[in-house]
Amino acid sequence: MILLHPFALSWAVLFAVSPGNGQQFPTKPITLIVPYAAGGNVDISARILQAAIGNALGEPIVIENRPGAGGLIAGEYVARSAPDGHTIFVGSNGSILLGPMTMSKPPYQWESAFAPVSGLANASNLLLARRQLPAQSVAELVAYARANPGKLTLATSSGASINHFLAELLKLRAGIAWTEVHYRGNAPAINDLVAGHVDIGLQQVSDSQQHVESGALRALAVLGPKRVGALPHVPSIVETEYPDVQGVTFNGLFAPKETPPAAVEKLSAAVRKALADPETIQKFVELGSEPRGSSPAEFTAFLKEETVKWSEVLKKANIKVSE
Repeated sequence: MILLHPFALSWAVLFAVSPGNGQQFPTKPITLIVPYAAGGNVDISARILQAAIGNALGEPIVIENRPGAGGLIAGEYVARSAPDGHTIFVGSNGSILLGPMTMSKPPYQWESAFAPVSGLANASNLLLARRQLPAQSVAELVAYARANPGKLTLATSSGASINHFLAELLKLRAGIAWTEVHYRGNAPAINDLVAGHVDIGLQQVSDSQQHVESGALRALAVLGPKRVGALPHVPSIVETEYPDVQGVTFNGLFAPKETPPAAVEKLSAAVRKALADPETIQKFVELGSEPRGSSPAEFTAFLKEETVKWSEVLKKANIKVSE
């Protein structure tokens, strides 16, 4: 038997319950940083879960919007925050993977900057066409592009976004070309597409559904493995000649890198509990999203797979984005 000196024992007990190792987490309200303006898909997703996660943790969740630089401003803020679990970040494709991937001197790389907590949801993306474009399907769009080289224009919400990369992937697979127009957000891109100023675009279901249902835009395909309940008449890309042109807009929670594993796991468990609620699930379905709670290890594995996939597209398509 090994006996500890009373002084050493007191320090051992103090360390075991110290907030620094996550055992007492949380000890105050948790700030959830959203990297985009209020009202968008990421912001809405965070607010759907706000109360449920707070209730599970026993401390309120305070949402703070920090838009700018495609989410990198918010990401850098959280990466530099105290690693105690009380400041966390809703990250998505652009701010976690694609933005840093396209920069020569990124402010961070997710592997060294963040502790992945859990996925939140994966949103489906649509390939859209202006109403007057003579293309009723993906096959007709490809045929039109080949017959009219350099004529098509394509709108994406920004450079280094999942929709930008999906557009490049489709170009590679179909052997076609178009002129890309990168906007500062979904709304101006959709507005120009509806107005007919650009020919085609890629957007999430939540941002474009009303325009498809009204007939202002034509949805050619869901760029995912299956059709979505919100627009059941729109075929999946797997029903075309280009089944691997798939990509989801993911949202997930991230903490600063050195956050104690116990705090990360407690956050993850709270998210998974919130996402198991049928009412919450329905709210995400109505957004065109699929709830995807995961353990930290599962979410990390997903991120590594996405990094490999889109790094290959970046190289093959020679994607370059101005910093």
